Amino acid sequence: MIVNTLKSVLLVLMVMGFTHNAVGQINVSEFMQASKIASADDNKLYYVDFWATWCGPCIHAKKYLSSIQRQVPNDFYIISLSEENPVTVERFLEKRPSDLAVAIDNYGETFKKYKVRALPNGMLFNANGKKLWEGSPGDLTVNLINRYLRQERTRSSLNEFVNIIEEVASEDISDYIPTKDLEIKPIPAGAFDLQVEDANNYLKVKGDLKAIVGYLAKIYKNQIDIDAKANTNYEVIFKKPLNPSENLALKFIKELGYGVERSMKKGEVLTLDLKEPRFWDINQINWGAQSGKFLVGDSEIEADNATLKAMAYQLAFVLDVPVIINNEDERSFQNHDWRIHYKFFELMKADLSDSFGIEVEKKMGDYPVYRITKKAP
Repeated sequence: MIVNTLKSVLLVLMVMGFTHNAVGQINVSEFMQASKIASADDNKLYYVDFWATWCGPCIHAKKYLSSIQRQVPNDFYIISLSEENPVTVERFLEKRPSDLAVAIDNYGETFKKYKVRALPNGMLFNANGKKLWEGSPGDLTVNLINRYLRQERTRSSLNEFVNIIEEVASEDISDYIPTKDLEIKPIPAGAFDLQVEDANNYLKVKGDLKAIVGYLAKIYKNQIDIDAKANTNYEVIFKKPLNPSENLALKFIKELGYGVERSMKKGEVLTLDLKEPRFWDINQINWGAQSGKFLVGDSEIEADNATLKAMAYQLAFVLDVPVIINNEDERSFQNHDWRIHYKFFELMKADLSDSFGIEVEKKMGDYPVYRITKKAP
């Protein structure tokens, strides 16, 4: 069935005029399906929705984008682009059908060209391939689209905007099961953003040592101290199911032969006081079975089934300041749903107080710093 489906897709592409020699603005290896809502002809704007089947917020965002496409069916075309194996994407679409155009970036060329590391993410282009806007799909609005539609005059069809490069057969790794509880592979030096893949059978994290430890421990990056020479890149895979009580960061550090020393440092901090917290339950937002998923927009953070510590880590990341939690109790280690404004401090302060009973203060204070060093032989 999969082979027949792929043949049908290729036939459709040939009829539509897609060729390997087309000079397009976006490289894809194949289309899984055309849009069921919008026309592929004579569009002023194209929105590329970067997503993955394992990304819970991406699935949530895709429903929102379908609504946007229905509201703007003319002159505007959304392309959902995944760098996963086409077999994996096809299986996903069988379970969760979509009305949007879905394409594959098997080589990862478009993801790399536009430095897409965190998901979900999206970019709005004009007909000539000029990037007009970038942000979370949740921040794309009909008003924003209409504003750019009024400004643009040039049109192009989908087969002019997209270049389908020669596809190659690739192995389906969606069902990969690690052989060990922890697999560590050094990867070549070079700067790139942290990459996280939360799949059914494993959690994969790629980045430098500092970034990986920060993500696993949910600690702000500037609270981790490590020599530059030791801060090399790794791909780390944890076999699922994960033990919720196990410290994955410490497990990773020990496996590398490193130790951790804790000290205190004074500086600007954001404190969250939990004197009378009113946490949301886990029924406010539902992005699927997997927990701990975040959708970070220009001004808001949403989360489905995430702990307070994980939320504090996200706040520290977007605000670029350590976040300290006071008066923690057992509820702060349980999963909750979240929707928090963060762009303007006074709005964030009111939001956290009114919605969650959490008092926020920005001040000079002490915060912990963790020094990672090689253990003596």
